[in-house]
Amino acid sequence: MATKTVDVTLASIQNKSPFGVSPTGTICVRTVRAVDDEQIYQNEVLYSRLDREEPMHPSGATYVPAGQSLTYNVTRRLDVSYYGLASSVNQMLIFYRDLTEYIVVTGQVHEEPYQGSYNRKVRYDEIDGFQAITLDYEAIYQNVTANLRVTYTVNLVSSSG
Repeated sequence: MATKTVDVTLASIQNKSPFGVSPTGTICVRTVRAVDDEQIYQNEVLYSRLDREEPMHPSGATYVPAGQSLTYNVTRRLDVSYYGLASSVNQMLIFYRDLTEYIVVTGQVHEEPYQGSYNRKVRYDEIDGFQAITLDYEAIYQNVTANLRVTYTVNLVSSSG
């Protein structure tokens, strides 16, 4: 068995919309079984905001203005294992998000889920050195679209085996 220890960081959330966004929900990084990403070995929360009245950032910010970004630098350490070519228990990293946005159209508030770049996978052999991963998410109601660009980093800390 070989194991890679990685630090995964939520670097920033950028608003690509023409209006402010205020996502609620969670963003996680997980180690999962490579052939069945529903089998989770480790789950680490990078972003959690369950109530839209609470701040979404340690600075106290409750939203991201149009065209702006917030820097997070929240880091979690995970171990990803590889058991060999024929093994069905090999692992990979996966970015998971369950986010919603409250979109106002003609004075009414609509809670819409963010979509796109769902469960981005980083396989064991793709983990090498330092890499930035940028994922785009959008929430849509009628002709109004909220766009987020979330940047993560994956840094190989050590490798054994």
